[in-house]
Parts: sequence; C-alpha cells; structure tokens
Amino acid sequence: MGAVRKADFYFGSMLSCLINSGLAPAIFEPGDSRRIYKLTTNNGDYLLYAKYVSSPLRRQKKDAQLWQFTFSPEEREYIRNYNGNLEKIYFTLICGREKIQDSEIAILSLEEVKDCLDIDIARESYRITIKWEKGIHGLKAYGTGRADILNGKDNTIRIRRDILSYFKA
Repeated sequence: MGAVRKADFYFGSMLSCLINSGLAPAIFEPGDSRRIYKLTTNNGDYLLYAKYVSSPLRRQKKDAQLWQFTFSPEEREYIRNYNGNLEKIYFTLICGREKIQDSEIAILSLEEVKDCLDIDIARESYRITIKWEKGIHGLKAYGTGRADILNGKDNTIRIRRDILSYFKA
C-alpha cells in the first residue's frame, strides 16, 4: 500500500461531504495540487475541479480567515478554453484549518471563477481568495480580477454552504 499524502485527506474530505449528501463522484483526472472528478446526478453530468489549501493565511483576525488559491498558466488556459457542452463544471476550493474537521468547502461556477480571476487580462499571477467571517452565513470569494471592496461596499461573491443546491435543476 502506498503512502498517504496530505492531498488525500483534503480531497477525501470533499468526497466524503459529497457522498454524505447523497452524491457519488468518480475520479476523472488525478493530480497532486488539483483533481478533476466526474459527478452524474438525475439533473445531469458535472465536472468538479478541486483544489486545496491546507491552512488560512497567517495574518488573520479571530473573526475572519482567508485562503488563497493560486492558478498556474496551464490552469488558466484550462479554464479559458473549457467547453461545457457535455458537463457543467464547478470549482471546489477546499479551505483547510488546523482542526481539519473545521475546514470549509467553497463551490464556485465557471463564470464565478472567470470573474474572480479575470483570465483575459495578462498578469504575473492569478488567485482566488475565499473569506470566512464570524457571524456571516456562507463564504465570500474574490480574486485578482475582482476586488473585495469596491467604492466602499462589499464586492465579494457570496458562496452557499449547501452542497446539494449546486446540483439541482
């Protein structure tokens, strides 16, 4: 039997959440920092593009935490060129914490990922930041292409925590 890697714990937790919600994903394309899973439901076929970050950024307040997900040029091209004729794609960003049972999973659509990354603008790096705030229901997302605050107002994308709601017609 092979050694268990840190990634196995994070991707395994995502799969466990999906299975416990009544879904049955199968691995489609394995990788070290990301994996693509195929999910078939009564409402159609989906691809889940999964990435993880094992801990939030260090410079945090107790009432808020941030996780940054970087996207390589190859990943950016995958996102830019994705043709969803067969399956709809969702990005599952696994936000790890020291107490692994307190980790979060953020699910974003292809359009939301493109909005956060602004992949059509050339820059050195591309990232999506997931934000958790005490007392706020759900998570927030922003990135290199979308500011968290715009004209003094919250400009983040709100992310639901109900996994099943993403796979309903």
